[in-house]
Amino acid sequence: MRLTYFHTDTTLHNNKYVQIPCLSGIYGDKKTDYFRLEDFVFAIVIFCSLFISSCSLNTEPEDFIAAQKFYTNETQCDLGLTTIYDNMNYQFAALIGINFDTADEMWASGSGTQTWMNNFQSNDNNVLAFWKILYSGIENANMLLDKIDDAEMDETKKNEIKGQAKFLRAFYYFMLVQTWGDVPFKSEPTASASDIYYPRTPAAEIYDFIYNEMVEAEGMVRPITEYNYAERVSQSAAQGILARVSLFMAGFPNNNTEKYKDALKWAEKVINSGLHSLNPDYAQVFINLIQNKYDINESIWEVGFKADSPSDPFWEFGEIGNLNGIRQNFVEYGMSSGSFQVYESLYSKYDSLDTRRDWAIAPFYYKYNSKPPEEVYYDIHLEITNVFIGKYRRDHELTPAGSKQKRANGTNWPLLRYSDVLLMAAEAENEVNGPTLKALQYINEVRARAQAPLFTDISSKEAFRTILHDERSRELCFEGLRKQDLKRWGIMIPTMKELSDYVRQTCPHAVILSRSVLPLDNVNEKFFYYPIPLYELNLNKKLTQNPGW
Repeated sequence: MRLTYFHTDTTLHNNKYVQIPCLSGIYGDKKTDYFRLEDFVFAIVIFCSLFISSCSLNTEPEDFIAAQKFYTNETQCDLGLTTIYDNMNYQFAALIGINFDTADEMWASGSGTQTWMNNFQSNDNNVLAFWKILYSGIENANMLLDKIDDAEMDETKKNEIKGQAKFLRAFYYFMLVQTWGDVPFKSEPTASASDIYYPRTPAAEIYDFIYNEMVEAEGMVRPITEYNYAERVSQSAAQGILARVSLFMAGFPNNNTEKYKDALKWAEKVINSGLHSLNPDYAQVFINLIQNKYDINESIWEVGFKADSPSDPFWEFGEIGNLNGIRQNFVEYGMSSGSFQVYESLYSKYDSLDTRRDWAIAPFYYKYNSKPPEEVYYDIHLEITNVFIGKYRRDHELTPAGSKQKRANGTNWPLLRYSDVLLMAAEAENEVNGPTLKALQYINEVRARAQAPLFTDISSKEAFRTILHDERSRELCFEGLRKQDLKRWGIMIPTMKELSDYVRQTCPHAVILSRSVLPLDNVNEKFFYYPIPLYELNLNKKLTQNPGW
C-alpha cells in the first residue's frame, strides 16, 4: 500500500501557465493545476494598483506551504519522500509493463494505441506521460534533497530518507536514459521561471551519475528485513538494481564491458546476503502480488497499490491484470479487457514439464459471457485467438465480488525479483569468466524451481548467451523487462524480424496474422530510443530530436 501526499512549490510551468502545486515533470502536466500566465500577471497588477498606496503587500503565501518552508522535520521529510514514491503510480506500472513488453512476447489484440503497435510519432500521449512521470519524480527528489540537511530530526532517519530519495532519483534517470538516451539532467530543484530549459546531457554521463548515486544510496538505506515488506528501497533492492544498471552500461549501445564485473559483484551481494531465496511455487509469487502478501525472500522491490474501495482514504489503484489479463466480461469476477495476447513462439520456449508455462500463459480462456466464468482449455498450436497472459489473474483478488472495480485493483507490480538477480549473476559470470559451473548453478537454481530439465555442459559464451536470453523470457515474461533486454543485447531488430517470419509461416488466421506481425514489422533502428516528446521540443528550444523521429 502506498500513501499519497501532495506538497507544494511555486514554479513557472511554461510560457503560458503558472504552477501552484508541486512540479510535475520539467514543465508540468495537469493544466487544471495552473493559472494562465496572462491572467496571473493581470491579477497581480490590479491587486497592486488597488492596495499599494494604502497598505504593504504581504509576500508570504498563506494558503499553502512553499517548498522553502517545508522539509523542516521528520514528518515533513517522510511525507516528501512519499511524493517521490508516488510517481510510481498506475501509469508508471502500465507504461513499463506494456510498452516494454511489446517485443517478442505479446501483441495487442484490440484497437490498442499506436505505441503498442510500434507505430507512433513524437506527439504520442504515452511517450509524453512517461517522460512527465519520471521528471516529476526527479523534481520531487531534488526539492527534498535540497532541504533535508537543515531539517531538525534524528540523523539516522535523515540519512535513510536521503538514501531512498537519492536512489529513486537515480532510478528515474535510469528509466529515462534507457528509453530516450541523452536527456536533460538536473540535480537541483527548479529555482526560477528561467530555470527550466536544459539541453540533453550525454547518456554516458548520466549513467555514471546513476551508478555513483545508487552506490552511495546502498550504504544509506536499511536491510529489507527491517522493513519486512517490499515497497521501500532496501539494501537488497539497491544492490539488485545496481546489477541491472551495470548490465545496461556493459551492453549495447554503451558497450562498457568492464561493467560486467560490477554486475556480478552486486548480484552476488544479494545472493550471498542469505536474505533471499526462491518461493517453491512460481504461481504463488504472483498470487502474493495480487493479494498484497509480502514475500521478501523472492519479491525484493514492488510498486504498491491498494484498491479495496474508492472511499478508502488510502485508495491507490493499479490496473495489473486488466489490460494484461485473461479476457472476462463481468466486474464482480474481476473484469479484464484481455487487450494482449501471447505469441506461440514464447509458449514453445518452455519444456513440457516447466511449471511456469501454464501460469505465465493461461492454458484456458473464459467462455464468452459465461457467468460465473467458465474455463475453456485449448491447444495453443491450434487456438490462436484466445491466448492470454496468465500471470496476473484477477480471480485471485481478495476484494469481495460486490466491491470489485471494472479496471482498478490492488495488484502490486514487481520491479525486482530474486530469480532476476540469479539470472543477472549467471549472465555476468558468463561474460566475465565464461560458462563456468557457477554460471550454470545460478541459472539451474531458477530452472529447478520450475521443475525444468537442468543445463549441464555448455560449450561457449555464445551458447550460454542464447540459453540465458530464452531463460529470462521464460522466467520474467510480462514483467516489463523484455524489450530493454533485447536492446542491451543488441538483438532487438533481428529477433523481432525473425519472429515476424515465423508467424507468417505458422499462423493460418489472416486477421490475427496481420495484427500480430504489425509491431514486429514496424521496428527499425530508430526504435532503440523513443522520440523526445513534441510537447517538450516546442517548449524547450535547447532540445534536439532522436534520429529517425
